[in-house]
Amino acid sequence: HSPQHHRETPLLLPTANNYAAMNPNSDLQLVPETLLKRRHDLDNLRARRAAESLSRSVTRKRVSDKSKVVKIVKPETILVQSRHRKNAARRYNRVSKKGMQKRASNRSVEGRKVWDSERGAEVDEDDLPPKRENEEGSREEGGAVDESANEEEGGGRLHEISYKANSIGAATVFVVLVRPTVHTTPKPVRRTLSSLRLRRVQEGVFLPYNSVTRKMLHLVEPYVLYGVPSPETISDLVRRRGFCRVEGKRAPLADNNVIERELGDAGLICVEDLVHAVVAGADDAETFGKVAKFLWPFRLTARKSKFQRRVLAEKDGKLYGDQGEAMNGYIREML
Repeated sequence: HSPQHHRETPLLLPTANNYAAMNPNSDLQLVPETLLKRRHDLDNLRARRAAESLSRSVTRKRVSDKSKVVKIVKPETILVQSRHRKNAARRYNRVSKKGMQKRASNRSVEGRKVWDSERGAEVDEDDLPPKRENEEGSREEGGAVDESANEEEGGGRLHEISYKANSIGAATVFVVLVRPTVHTTPKPVRRTLSSLRLRRVQEGVFLPYNSVTRKMLHLVEPYVLYGVPSPETISDLVRRRGFCRVEGKRAPLADNNVIERELGDAGLICVEDLVHAVVAGADDAETFGKVAKFLWPFRLTARKSKFQRRVLAEKDGKLYGDQGEAMNGYIREML
C-alpha cells in the first residue's frame, strides 16, 4: 500500500468556532440533578395512582371518619311527613273540584289596622290599650265609636286605617313563594307552582288577577303569599331588585337601553313604562305578558333571619294566602 492511504485525521480541539457545531444542545439551560430526580419521582407516583384507579372496579370517594355524619330519622318524623303529604293532596283535590267554598269571598273585604305614627309601624292587637266599657257597649248597640278617644289613649299617635283585605277587583297581584317545596309536597302542587314560575323560596312574580290565576293561587295558597302592590311598591321592586331576561339569561336591569331594545316594539322605553304596564295587568293582557316574560322572578330576602327563626324561635304563623293591600308592607320587609 502507498503511504498516502494511511494519513492520520487531524485532532479538532474545541474552540469558540467549532463548539456549537460539536454540541447542538449547548444553548439549553442546565437543570439541577435534584430537580430531575424529583420530577422523576412525581411521574412515577402519577403513573402508579392512575394504574390503581384503573384496577379498581368501583371508584369510591374517600371520606374521613370525622366528616361522616349519621342522620337518624325517627319513625314519628316519617309518620308526620306522610300525614302532611296526604293532607296537602286531599286539600288540592278538594279545592280543584269544589273551589274554596266559604274560605274565600267573591266580594271585596275591608280590613282595619292600627298605625303608630311615631314608630312608623303597625301595632298588634295585644299591644293596644284596653278598651273602655262605654266604647264596648256602644259597639254592641251598633252605635258609632269616637276615634278621638282612641287617639287620646294612645297620646295622639295611634290611628285606625282601613284597607282592602283581599285582591278582588285588582288587575295585578304580586306572589311570593314562602314555603319550600320538598319531597312531602304533592306533585300537582309543584307543577302548579312551576307553571306560575315559582321555583325557589322567597321568589316573587307579577301575575294578572283573573279567574284562571285566582283558581291556581287557591290551589297552592298554603305555599304562597300574595296581594295587591301599589305603584310605588312596584317601582321600588323593579329599581332595587329588578333583573331581566336577555337571550335566555338573567341580566341586571342597568339602564333604559335594555328596556328599549327588548320591549321597544310594545312602546316601552323606560322603567316608568314598565310600572304602568304592570299596574294595568289584566286590562292590557298582551303588553303585560311581554313585560312578565321580560322580567326575571324577583329574589327577595326572608322576613326573619335564621337567628330569629332558629335561636329566638320566631315564626310567621299562618301568614300565607291573600293579603290584599297589606302585601305592600310585607314586600318592603323583603326588599
